[in-house]
Amino acid sequence: MTGVRRGLGGVVPRGVGAGGEARGEVPLLACLFAVVAVLTAVIVAGPPVLDRMAGDALAARAADAQAARTLVRQSAVLHRLDERAQADPARSTLAPELAAAGRQFLRTAKAPLSGALRHQSTRVEVAPAGTSTAAGPGQLALLYADDAPARAAYVQGGPPGRAGRDGPIDVAVSVRTRDALHLALGQILDLEPVSDHYRTPARVSGFFALPPDAEAPLWRQEPLLERPSGGAGGWRAQAVVDASALDALQLRGAGDLTVTWQSVLRPDGAAATRMATPGGLVALSRAAEAYAVSSGDRYCPPDEGGYTIVACSVAGHGTETLDTADDIPLLVQDFGAEREQARTLESFALAGLLAVGLATVVVTARLALHRRAAAQALQRARGASAADLALLRLLQTAPAALLGLLAGLVAAGLLAPPGTSPGSALPAVALAAVAWLVLPALTWVALRDRGRREHPPRGTRRLTIEAGVLALAVAGVLALRSRGSAGSASGIDLQLAAVPAVLGLAAVVLLVRAYPLPLRLLARAARRGRGAVGTIGLSRAAGEAPRHALALLVLVTTLSTAVFGGLVSRTVADGRRAAAVWTAGADATVVGAGRDGTAEADLLHVPGVRRAVVLRGTTSRLVSGRDGTSWGRVRIAGVDAAGLHAAAPGSVLARALLAAGPARASTGADGRIVLPALASAEFGTAAVGDVYASALHNSHVSFRIVGVLGDAVREDPALGPLTATDAARTAGPGGDPTAAAPLPMLMLDAAAAAVLTRHDTDYSQVLLYGPRLDAAALHVAAARVTGPTGELVLRDEELAAAGHDGLLSGVRRVYAAGTALSVLLALLALVLELLTTARERGRTASRLRTLGLPTRSLAALEALELLPMALAAVAGGVAVGLATPTVLGPALTLRRFTGGPQAPPLHTDYLLTAALGAGLAALVVATVAAETWLGRRRGLGAVLRLGDPA
Repeated sequence: MTGVRRGLGGVVPRGVGAGGEARGEVPLLACLFAVVAVLTAVIVAGPPVLDRMAGDALAARAADAQAARTLVRQSAVLHRLDERAQADPARSTLAPELAAAGRQFLRTAKAPLSGALRHQSTRVEVAPAGTSTAAGPGQLALLYADDAPARAAYVQGGPPGRAGRDGPIDVAVSVRTRDALHLALGQILDLEPVSDHYRTPARVSGFFALPPDAEAPLWRQEPLLERPSGGAGGWRAQAVVDASALDALQLRGAGDLTVTWQSVLRPDGAAATRMATPGGLVALSRAAEAYAVSSGDRYCPPDEGGYTIVACSVAGHGTETLDTADDIPLLVQDFGAEREQARTLESFALAGLLAVGLATVVVTARLALHRRAAAQALQRARGASAADLALLRLLQTAPAALLGLLAGLVAAGLLAPPGTSPGSALPAVALAAVAWLVLPALTWVALRDRGRREHPPRGTRRLTIEAGVLALAVAGVLALRSRGSAGSASGIDLQLAAVPAVLGLAAVVLLVRAYPLPLRLLARAARRGRGAVGTIGLSRAAGEAPRHALALLVLVTTLSTAVFGGLVSRTVADGRRAAAVWTAGADATVVGAGRDGTAEADLLHVPGVRRAVVLRGTTSRLVSGRDGTSWGRVRIAGVDAAGLHAAAPGSVLARALLAAGPARASTGADGRIVLPALASAEFGTAAVGDVYASALHNSHVSFRIVGVLGDAVREDPALGPLTATDAARTAGPGGDPTAAAPLPMLMLDAAAAAVLTRHDTDYSQVLLYGPRLDAAALHVAAARVTGPTGELVLRDEELAAAGHDGLLSGVRRVYAAGTALSVLLALLALVLELLTTARERGRTASRLRTLGLPTRSLAALEALELLPMALAAVAGGVAVGLATPTVLGPALTLRRFTGGPQAPPLHTDYLLTAALGAGLAALVVATVAAETWLGRRRGLGAVLRLGDPA
């Protein structure tokens, strides 16, 4: 110990007690320890926590996408058994060989797809066959599924048994099908397929019940298996069969069957976390694209030249080559773009928290410097230099910074999700070093010898610093707006994250300059009054404004980050709901139906459907008959305006078409059919009256422009599915549909569009309206009408998916946690800042109390001193938070996060903003009450000393 003291004696000057000073600064060192620990934990634990939340969101996104259709579907055509090798179906090996083939496919998957891609089902569907029950005539489709109900699910009878060469095949149906069709156990049904020329008897072997939740994929993807549907052509139902029944049916004359292996992306927590990183998403997309080739080669190995010469077969059935439909790359593309935007939003919250933490460190250092001002002056008089005292501060704060760093690292290890490793500790070490050096640096700046050199006045230095801050903010904003949204390829975009913090600093500079001016005017006005409280309070508030700059910075940054987070969260949530309504088009939209201009009867008979409107169209090259102007690709669409207006009275598109008046097709001078049309804004008003030739209907159709559509028409939900499809086609594989320019458009009424035939149509949709649509029956009807190429979009399903999106929930959680920590740090900083000026306010209050000022007036004086700063903080924080999205411009593309026809309008979270303002007001009230209570308890000698100026 003696050696240590001697060593320190060579460094620490005489009269400087390092240990005694350190013990006296324990509260301030504890504050430094807490701030460094919190910020270290956030910096180190933040990346793995964000990656885990992104991984959970990816897994949830995949689960939602696979609710109606699996992401990977592989199919092959099963030909009939070779007549010379026909065996007894009772000894069929089709089921185990189909399962073995599915396992072989999965073995070809490469990381990170391997292990995360899992088999869901193997299914073979037999075309519907006509039959009759007590419920009347109908059609029964047969299905082999390896995920069919197990024996435990049967309430009567059992699963279908093996089929023989002759005799009935066993079928099993659900309890609801039994009740609807009045079936009995053992009943024989005569099946006569519509497409194949054979007949076979079928025996009902059992009835199974659905589980209470009915969430298994089988029930969502095969709704007819749960219950039959009715229609003009009779009932339609589905039954399960054994795999041997497929052999038996083909032996009896059935044609080719299609087997489908379905696989789902179901990663565990650690795997999903690795996939959700930028590099992991790229690797996942590449692995998914390679899987189609590798699994196909495993199923039918090519020869050395790359051609398949060996016939593929399964259990004696010759098959075609494997066809793979893989939606994983599209899922990855959409998720990756939204994740990048989510990470940008999260970086704002983390940057705001770091800014508040560093400002709190500076406030702590200022208070320490203020408390030791007299002692340091004495030490300077005894010969200690500014460097000596700065070195002493360096030694005093080292334990707090080091222990805070270690505590933060330990906390980060505990906070990191299982299976993940904490982030890099280098940023945390750098931040701890900065926090450690703040107090020594301020000490040296405050006490350094000025010598004989001339220094610029303090006002000049302040103006220089303020001008530099404003220039930095402007430069940062201009750089971001010119750069756009392309930022860091991975991790947090530091430039983008730092700009809001710099904007907050610039706002503080302007506030410190601006808000004292009205206070001085009010103080002059208060001089004409009777009391002195207003004059003194307002004057002190104006004079103390520069000293409150740090407190303002902390409050403005905290409020702006919280307000910005609430604004973005509310905007994205509302934007996703609006985009879901726009994407759905109506209560339900069946894309691929209505190609002939009329809605199919199967859709009209779905329970709950009240109205149906068909919208169909095509694309064509148009040439102006007036000046020869050519439009390379124009979207032409027709819709029944009257029907659309009746189904959706608020439709802007319907009102525009109805306002144009009835107009029918006419014949031009060249013999062409001329159709009246409304043009989109791209054509301009000068195009009205012009006739455009097209290549439609063997070049016999032209279009006369009778009016121009407003920009709001493109936002009409009826055009949502069509516009989204065109944007996806324009963007191409891997492109950004939200960045694709919309196609120029011509809109026709249904009467004019009737000239266009099915061959002229490349897109069609049926908009369905009804308050309570039967979703299960609609899925069945849509699949029957459109086949595998169609798509059903339900508004309720889109809204449900938009409401619980994992990425948006993650952004909300980050902002909630960041705001909570920022508020705690801001409260600490504000308390420390008030402690710095507490003695001056106490002296003023004591002097006024000696002059007879009552306690209520002193409380009012305290409020007048603090209230302007609080109001300025609220105004600056709210203004910066609300202006940040507009200032960042193209660097913040919320439309990529929400979808929809355009960028979502900004929606302020007024409740959160009001709550923040009320919280700050409550803090001011609490501070005034505390200082008033302390002022009553302390005597005048506690703040006034003999010899102090009066």
